[in-house]
Amino acid sequence: MATKDYYKILGVNEKSTPAEIKKAYRKLAIQYHPDNNVNDKLAEEKFKQVNDANTVLSDPEKRKLYDEFGENWEHPPQQNPTNNGHAGGSTRQHNGRPNGSGYAFNASDFENDERFEDIFSQFFGGQQSERATSTRNGSNTEADLQITMEEAFTGYSRVLTIGKEEHKMSLKKGVREGQQFRLRGKGNAGQNGGKNGDLLVNIRIAPHPRYSRSGNDLHCKQSVDVVTAVLGGKTRIQTLHGEKMMTLQPGTQQEATLRMRGLGMPVYDTPGTFGDLYVEIQITIPTQLSDEERSLFGQLAALKQQKSGN
Repeated sequence: MATKDYYKILGVNEKSTPAEIKKAYRKLAIQYHPDNNVNDKLAEEKFKQVNDANTVLSDPEKRKLYDEFGENWEHPPQQNPTNNGHAGGSTRQHNGRPNGSGYAFNASDFENDERFEDIFSQFFGGQQSERATSTRNGSNTEADLQITMEEAFTGYSRVLTIGKEEHKMSLKKGVREGQQFRLRGKGNAGQNGGKNGDLLVNIRIAPHPRYSRSGNDLHCKQSVDVVTAVLGGKTRIQTLHGEKMMTLQPGTQQEATLRMRGLGMPVYDTPGTFGDLYVEIQITIPTQLSDEERSLFGQLAALKQQKSGN
């Protein structure tokens, strides 16, 4: 399996500052976000890769481990440091690592420590111990968890069943499509004392019949009668926050978009903060008129005709 180059994925390099990494991540996250690339599997995979890369490179400790061990940064290899592989994966070469000669050590510093066997092998060409070669950490596994827009709005707590095992999942309000959560030790089992891998849970949000989401904002359409659109007035609108009243100005046009502040999705991990709701107006034309209504529309047509001079 080829090494994942997180620097290349974000379009930065190993000397890039945290601010440069953050800027690159934000740009790519917007570009490949599922809300902007509906049913685009390639964009969905790019979005996942960008999130994985940012998770590692935005954390100083994780980035340090990644620079030394590559995509195996979570489980540093217990092999000769000059090897390029471990447990089926690949590692990145750390540019600052000295080569074979020039090490100085005291064997007493490594008594009862399996690292001594690796270092001894490096200098004297000895064979690695059976313990070092047979111990393997378990690999990570992935699973998709689909939730509703309402569950993303209110927060989520449920027992997730994968195979024969159950895992408790608790998600904060405002969780987004494509977010990934790690359940440590819930992946594939390690061998001969190796650590278990992790379970990576990818969030998928089911399409909603009324709302579409863009970041923390929501978008919907609202039917308005022609009289209210012409004269202005209030109309009731259903939101995830409950039923609200929206005021229309006189002369509101078809497909006009009105913003209702603070009635969007909760901002993840920021309690009390919400996005906005954008409402697209759909003016409904009556198809069945009473005699009185037809007469009034007739009078309106006559006035319009007089005004135009025809």
